[in-house]
Amino acid sequence: MHNWPLQLRLFRKPRFIPLRYRVVLASAGMLILLLGVLLLTLVWFQNRNIRHQLEQRGKAIAQSLVATSTKALLNYDYITLEQFANRAAQDPNILYVVVHDKEHRVAGFSNRPELQGQKLTDAISLDAVATTFPLVQRFEEGFGSQPGLDVALPVFLPDSTNRWGTIRVGLSLTSMYRQIRQTIWIIAGIGMVALFTGTIISVLGAQRVTRSLGELVWATKDVAEGNFTYKVGVKTGDEVEVLAANFAVMTREILEHQERQGEQLKEIQRLQDYTEKLMITMADGLLSVDMKGTVVTINPAARTLLGLSSINGVEGKNIAAILGESCRLVSLVQKIIHQSAAVAHREIEITKEPESQTILVGSSILHGDQGQPLEIILNLHDITELKKLEARIRQSERLAGLGTLAAGMAHEIRNPLSAIKTFVQLLPRKVDKPGFLEKFNRTVPRETERINFLVDELLELSRLPRYEFAATNINGLLRQAIDTTEEELQRCNIEYQQDLQDNLPPVQADSNQLIKAFNNLIRNAIQAMPTGGQLTVRTFIAESTDSGKGASGNTDSKVVIIFQDTGQGIASKELKQIFNPFFTTKDAGTGLGLAITHKVVTEHGGLIEAESKKEQGTMFTIQLPLDDTISVQAVSSLELI
Repeated sequence: MHNWPLQLRLFRKPRFIPLRYRVVLASAGMLILLLGVLLLTLVWFQNRNIRHQLEQRGKAIAQSLVATSTKALLNYDYITLEQFANRAAQDPNILYVVVHDKEHRVAGFSNRPELQGQKLTDAISLDAVATTFPLVQRFEEGFGSQPGLDVALPVFLPDSTNRWGTIRVGLSLTSMYRQIRQTIWIIAGIGMVALFTGTIISVLGAQRVTRSLGELVWATKDVAEGNFTYKVGVKTGDEVEVLAANFAVMTREILEHQERQGEQLKEIQRLQDYTEKLMITMADGLLSVDMKGTVVTINPAARTLLGLSSINGVEGKNIAAILGESCRLVSLVQKIIHQSAAVAHREIEITKEPESQTILVGSSILHGDQGQPLEIILNLHDITELKKLEARIRQSERLAGLGTLAAGMAHEIRNPLSAIKTFVQLLPRKVDKPGFLEKFNRTVPRETERINFLVDELLELSRLPRYEFAATNINGLLRQAIDTTEEELQRCNIEYQQDLQDNLPPVQADSNQLIKAFNNLIRNAIQAMPTGGQLTVRTFIAESTDSGKGASGNTDSKVVIIFQDTGQGIASKELKQIFNPFFTTKDAGTGLGLAITHKVVTEHGGLIEAESKKEQGTMFTIQLPLDDTISVQAVSSLELI
């Protein structure tokens, strides 16, 4: 594939200054800059040195005049002072010499006798007569209509601070300006010669470089047109030749990269086509949502499972707006976004007419290069038929277990019925016998109550779940159960120990039902330790990781509750049946307590397991999910497992 806009930019008529002109202009500009800096520097230094020399000369002349004029100033000999001024002003570089008395009047002015006895009011004169130290002032047009320096020196008597006058010498700057102009012309001439020579040299050098670069430019034009076999024949023996060689290597690498890119593009197109067909034909629903809840991808199977029309596009819309805030799938997605962690498989129900669907949802998170979560990928698997099949299997198992249930009920009811039957048969003959009615009234109600208790236990086991779930403190329920059975524990010489994790998060549960299960397990432990022992109850949080979900893993938190005793234990062949109704290893009891406990735990979405060895005690482990939504499994009244 060619980048045509780039080619058009390369082939368009250039709107720039050619490189050789740039080199020449840059060289000329640098020479001009260097010459300008040199010129300014020399003029500045020359101006400074000449002025310094003039100042020193003016001060020397003024000092000499001070030495010779002091006596004349004391005697007010203005004629002599004027003679001194005229004599000193004969130098062509001295514009004027002025002598002021202590009243600032002109005592002598070279070649200007008419100013004698006057006070000069110009700014230069006023500053000169007012200074108490040597003062040098510059003026552009003075008494001689020429630029110059005014050097003023106050006259003091020896060993005295009394001022008797001021000596002023005006020095001409014309000669200094003349020397500076000569220097400028000399440097300008040399600069023009250097500029001309440098321009010629830069033109020749630029032609040598740009000729080779021009060939490289034409090579880039051919490469832009797709001709990667163009050969550059630059032989300059310098960096340009190295550049040409590198350009040739680069064009070969571009050609190879273009070939590889074409192959990769074909592979990407094949994979994209394969992925699209796979998503269309796969039976499971596939849905991807970004971290803002916006649907990115959805396949036809997911549309069908969620009851979405294939006409209206859902990509780019928020999942809550599509499915509704009350949808459990939306709640699951919001939970994953909030925790930034995938969750294990969840069963959710999608309400449809005429019946609802059960969908198994698996999730994983797609991360970016920096590890930041980008998208949530959801796999939707319809398990409605599987649930129906599972219900039919459970129905078959329940029917198969009816014999065991009937046998257990017959065994439990036969004994009290036999006793009642016996007393009823003896009632006509022994009604008048002393003590018979008392025994009758004691035995028949007791056996009737026994049958009534058995019927209540069966009703409890078979009753449909009508639980009221609320946030429940598990540690508080355990302490309440221990308080209820504390006297019985003490009477049986059983030591109780607890190891309850602090700050245990609450669990969604029905506290009345759950404490009934805890009481059953504690009484079961008491019956297993008739001669005393130790009962330990522990709680903690466990993290269960679903390792089959990729590198990220899905993690669920569970509250674990352990009841461990040091009683008689249960044999391994009997351990598998302890949750079956009417199965018991004790001499007394109906065998319904653990079955009811198992029912309560499973209806809380939990799991109960038992580990035991004969004469080594028994440990019951309960796991309850830490989840905002409890998946309540409706267990049928006749379920035997």
